[in-house]
Amino acid sequence: MGCAGKAVAPLPGPITPPPVVNSTLNNIGIQGAATFGIGTTDNLPLGMSEMTGTRTVGDVNYGNYQYSDNSVMVWVPMFYYRWGGADSPRYAEYGLNSCDVKSKYDFADVAAANEAGYAVHRAFYDDGKLKDGVFVDKYLASNNAGTASSIKNGIPLSSASTNAPFSGLDGVPENTYAGAIDAVKTRGGAFFVTTIFIQRALSLLSMAHAQAATSIDNCAWYDATGIANYPKGCNNDALGDVDDATVNYTATGYLKAGKTGSATLFAKTTHNGQASGVADLNGNMFEICLGLTQLSGNFYALKTSAKAASLTSGATAANDAWGATGIAQNYESLGTSIGALTGTSQGMYIGSDTQQVFSSALTGKEWQASCAGIPQTGGVDATTGTDLFGHDRFYNNRVDDMCPRAGGYWGYGARAGVWDINFSDSRTDSSSSVGVRAALYSV
Repeated sequence: MGCAGKAVAPLPGPITPPPVVNSTLNNIGIQGAATFGIGTTDNLPLGMSEMTGTRTVGDVNYGNYQYSDNSVMVWVPMFYYRWGGADSPRYAEYGLNSCDVKSKYDFADVAAANEAGYAVHRAFYDDGKLKDGVFVDKYLASNNAGTASSIKNGIPLSSASTNAPFSGLDGVPENTYAGAIDAVKTRGGAFFVTTIFIQRALSLLSMAHAQAATSIDNCAWYDATGIANYPKGCNNDALGDVDDATVNYTATGYLKAGKTGSATLFAKTTHNGQASGVADLNGNMFEICLGLTQLSGNFYALKTSAKAASLTSGATAANDAWGATGIAQNYESLGTSIGALTGTSQGMYIGSDTQQVFSSALTGKEWQASCAGIPQTGGVDATTGTDLFGHDRFYNNRVDDMCPRAGGYWGYGARAGVWDINFSDSRTDSSSSVGVRAALYSV
């Protein structure tokens, strides 16, 4: 007699493995560790190529790329940040000004990051899209046979006829702050003047690295005392740094300006204290930076839907970076004042030992202001500032068609630094100590 056999489950079919995520690409790294503040990408714009060592951790060219004009640019991956998190490993020491940075791989998306109290930095929004990162000139732009290029030991361009002028480039850009837009376009239409948001993203990365570093191994400018724990530069009016006598620059021949990237102990002058980082953000030349302006009593920030590379240098057309028509098209109002930016003509210093300097807002106007380096009302003082923020200057003013300049110059002393920002000039101004750095988003 037969018997009913037990049903046998069918054999499983082929199992599809989860997608492989290459977490070495577009990864901002771990603050305090090697490679922090830079990264690699496989999304290269036309004309951009890898260098020897671009993907080699520890190499001087890690995260560095070269454009067809020989410009060297650093890839800065998108990151999330948080100020003053009570659960921060740095809260016990830095309190409300503790700074935490996370990579794109630490959260599923922006909403998840926001839920954890982290914001994506404004530097990575352009043309209505969240970008994986941005290419930033490693060196200040210099005249390379008519092109504004990022080349080591170049003589930095300036917005004045007396010192390596913009007008010496192809197309004869104006020797004004506005002329910086046309100057960087000599490299190609996709390039744009580094925005104030990108500038302050580099400042924030420096702060995060400073707070997490424990030695000079991964951060050459590290100072265990905390007194001068930030990137160094050309700022003492003698081709050196006011805080570090080991840093010296090669002269350009104009007053006490230094050739960009020429510092001894080069890594001490980069945003992340490594030879692969972005150089000369502290002094040497003020840098023109777009993204914030003022007109008829109101301050304006560039919309996340605007395209930085489409901004033009005038003040009448819809694509212009200035003027009522351009502002209506490309900017959103921050109001008559926001935080410490009140429009009153006064020089302040960034930092507070008791107040949170930058807003923790995740979106909105306060988020825009924080990412533009505008402190909260209690985040500045009239006398000294703090060691944490390098005693850097915050110059408040209300000027029509305002054009910010950042970083300080060769004779600015302790006021120069990665957080320094000046809102006192207009697009038509010029200066032999004010130059430019270019940036580029991938498609």
